[in-house]
Amino acid sequence: MKIRLENGEEAEAKAIEGNLLTFLSPRAFAPGSPVSFAATTDSGARSFEGRAIGSKRADDAHFEVRMRFVNLRRGDRDFLAGRFGN
Repeated sequence: MKIRLENGEEAEAKAIEGNLLTFLSPRAFAPGSPVSFAATTDSGARSFEGRAIGSKRADDAHFEVRMRFVNLRRGDRDFLAGRFGN
């Protein structure tokens, strides 16, 4: 699923497990740093916030970032889980 980071960069969400999201990003995030992004839906965009757990280089242009959501509502969790078939 494509997401847009707070600074306007595009990233790709790869997996969600409970309250954790893994995504590919053009930049790394230090552990504990805030992560904000928007995901586009049929009815508009939904905003999400979390804290980075860590990043590791995935290839020459991307980092695999793991983050933990903060204040994730049930409807938003269901929306994300539906996008990944969970």
